[in-house]
Amino acid sequence: MKKKNIFLTILCALCIISSCIVTSFYPNVSTATPTKLPETLEQNLTAFILAKKLEQDPKYEYITFEKDTPDNIQQDIKKSLNVAISTAKNLFENDGNFHYECDIQNKITSKNFDVNIKKKDTRYYETLDSNTLNVTDDVVNLINANSEKYYEYCSGTYYCGGEPFPGYTLHMPSDVVLTFYIPAVLNYDNSSLIDLLELDGDQYAYFFIIAFLICSAIIALYIFLNKYVYEKEAYIFRHVNNWLFEPAFVLFLTIDALLSSGTYILTTYSIEGTFLNILNRYHIEFGQPIVYFTNILAWSITLFFIGLSVYWLKCQFTTSIRDWFFQRTLVGKFILYFSNKVEGIISTDLSDEILKKYIIFSTCLIVILAFISLLNIPFFSFFIVVTALIGISVVGYKKIKNVQSQYQDILHMTEDLSSGNFENIKPADSGLFQSLNNNIYQIKDGFEQAVKEQVQSQNLKTELISNVSHDLKTPLTGIKNYVELLNDPTISEEDKKSYLERLNQYTDRLSILITDLFEVSKANSGNIDLEYSNINIIEFIEQVCAENEELLQAKNLQLVTNLPEKEIHVCLDGNKTYRIFENLFTNISKYALENTRVFLDVKDIGNSVVITMKNTSKAPLDFNSDITERFVRGDKSRHEAGSGLGLAIVKSFTEVQNGTFMIETDGDLFKSILSFRKSQKM
Repeated sequence: MKKKNIFLTILCALCIISSCIVTSFYPNVSTATPTKLPETLEQNLTAFILAKKLEQDPKYEYITFEKDTPDNIQQDIKKSLNVAISTAKNLFENDGNFHYECDIQNKITSKNFDVNIKKKDTRYYETLDSNTLNVTDDVVNLINANSEKYYEYCSGTYYCGGEPFPGYTLHMPSDVVLTFYIPAVLNYDNSSLIDLLELDGDQYAYFFIIAFLICSAIIALYIFLNKYVYEKEAYIFRHVNNWLFEPAFVLFLTIDALLSSGTYILTTYSIEGTFLNILNRYHIEFGQPIVYFTNILAWSITLFFIGLSVYWLKCQFTTSIRDWFFQRTLVGKFILYFSNKVEGIISTDLSDEILKKYIIFSTCLIVILAFISLLNIPFFSFFIVVTALIGISVVGYKKIKNVQSQYQDILHMTEDLSSGNFENIKPADSGLFQSLNNNIYQIKDGFEQAVKEQVQSQNLKTELISNVSHDLKTPLTGIKNYVELLNDPTISEEDKKSYLERLNQYTDRLSILITDLFEVSKANSGNIDLEYSNINIIEFIEQVCAENEELLQAKNLQLVTNLPEKEIHVCLDGNKTYRIFENLFTNISKYALENTRVFLDVKDIGNSVVITMKNTSKAPLDFNSDITERFVRGDKSRHEAGSGLGLAIVKSFTEVQNGTFMIETDGDLFKSILSFRKSQKM
């Protein structure tokens, strides 16, 4: 198992184990004996003891008044106390959660009292008599609960409506001993006693807080001690470490708060039995296991998200404080963004954008100052303004020094440019003068390219003159020689006829050379007329192959074609395109090795059609320059008749029709590659 999976597995195991341990303490917490009876329960127990005494002895005088006590007050107190006694008797006698045994002068009465019950199985287990109850306060509270008036006992004096009156004395029976218990697991059906137990969950808050803190500390300790490299590879943690601080903090805080609150409520309801009672009310089987499973699940999810939050917090400390602030906080990113905008505005070049950037900067500054003014904190506003002014001053000073340095650099570049020293002219960050720097650098590149092209052009012109002189000299010399021979009166008619044929050959050769030279020149200059038409290139190539078949057969060359069956239409000039293929076939017939095969392939590739012609050269291919240049041949013998412009014409006519022409060689393999764009479908 990979370490990243081990980390996640252990984290989940810790959450589940911690949850199981916490839920295992629920019974102990629910049965923990409170240190004191709830006040309302004690009051009603006082009334219940009086009720049990009156039940045995109806004439028992449980209260006496001092002689000066007003009659209306006496009647009101007796009436209120009797209501309380009756209510308490009815409550405890009929409530299934109250089990008691009452001993009155050795006469014992009881209700569902189990003498063998253990205190750990009860919520309350008490023995009460007249000495264990706060009788005075209990009676006063009982009377006030059932009276329209308010009575108060303070420092031995009774008050009614703020006015003191002589008072009364409650006579608790000394011969009554009440032993009762309330089970740990309450029955919520038709129970009024539960309201007296004050089960509001506060008594379980300490348990929840302690358990939550201990479990969270264990999870946090494990995450902080684990190596960061293992955690960040786990799938669920993979993206958390890149979250921005503020939204992630709010998200985790909200989720953890909601889960913790929900778990607290569930824990409280489970311990006090409310959750189980709800399940029992709807006759759901396996109620207790469901309660425990739900609590384990809730605690596990809560602790897991606590662990996720701790891991995210740990991720915040993997970088420096500066990097964390500017890269992982919204405030830092805003400050960085604003700073970059200000920096861009301050260091902008002298272009048309400066007005736009100035407006943006002014607007931002106005918004900030307006916000500061709304705060209405004089010292804070003064501090911000002074800090801003100091910052602007420092930045302005640095920028002025920077501008001075940039100006000197530009000055040196112009001096180098004027002297023709291009080596020191390089692209650089010139701030205000960036546009000028870029233009100078472009001028330098233009100068270098112009010089390079000029040298290349001069070399080509020299080579062209040399080649033209050579290729023109040969037929002209032949013509001159044969003219001189024809002027010889001693030659025979047969020789004259032979000399005239040779003269015609030389003149044809000269004519072809001049014509080809003109065509190349016109194509290169763009001064050429084209008559475009939609040509089926497959059919066109088949026709060209048929017309040049005899030319190839004369050199024992076998043509092998690979043509698509479908039609491929290309918008081309038919005459110029025919001249392209004618020159290619002528070139093959001149320079291909006899008794070999010539391959012609046509491929439909996307929006283009690619035509490839391959042959084996009979002489070693030895050329350093572009063979498609004028008067350049693949071999240096120059013994074949021709103008030396064949491939140059092919290239010029192809490119003028928006096509491409390339030559590739591999040993003696010579490959011509043509590419044209297909016609758009109508």
